[in-house]
Amino acid sequence: MSTVTTLIQPKEIVDAGIMKAAPLSSRFDASQIAPWIHFAEKRFLLEPKSFMCVEFYDDLLLQKNPVPSQYNSELGALVQAYPSNADYELLWTQHLLPYLSLASVYCSLPFIAVQTGSNGLFVNNTEFSSNAGNEGMKVMQDTILQNLDDAKACMINFLCKNKANYPLFCSDKICHCDEDCDGCENHGTEGRDLGIIFY
Repeated sequence: MSTVTTLIQPKEIVDAGIMKAAPLSSRFDASQIAPWIHFAEKRFLLEPKSFMCVEFYDDLLLQKNPVPSQYNSELGALVQAYPSNADYELLWTQHLLPYLSLASVYCSLPFIAVQTGSNGLFVNNTEFSSNAGNEGMKVMQDTILQNLDDAKACMINFLCKNKANYPLFCSDKICHCDEDCDGCENHGTEGRDLGIIFY
């Protein structure tokens, strides 16, 4: 039985070498991102405006390997997230791992850019670099959010096209196209700002 409490674990976001799914340094402190994973999964997977049924999420959680997945042979033995379920493993490697990595970074960025100390809030600077500040954090968040929109659309498209393999996916509420549903543009991008300016 799985003992994980979130689908993705900090180690899966940070310790993946060149195969990492998030824009983080290999020396990034995973403890800075860990507290926000639960909020990221709730917001980007489970909230009413998102797309994953609670039953589907709970089953993914139940079947997930409690040992963090690892797909870079340069870093040691390979570890699958779902060694007993090929369909879940495909969903994980192709969609959930990069999506949840970015979502977790998105939710944690404000608390990394601005931290709380004994004397209140401060912008953290290191000896050899300066903090990008709120402006840099906002640029990063905006970029990540656009990538999340695209990734969400592609994941929903994948699930709709393969709904027979994912019976717990609430396809009747999410999939609004026929069996030949194709193209990420069909899902999840409603209301997205595409950067088009009208004069």
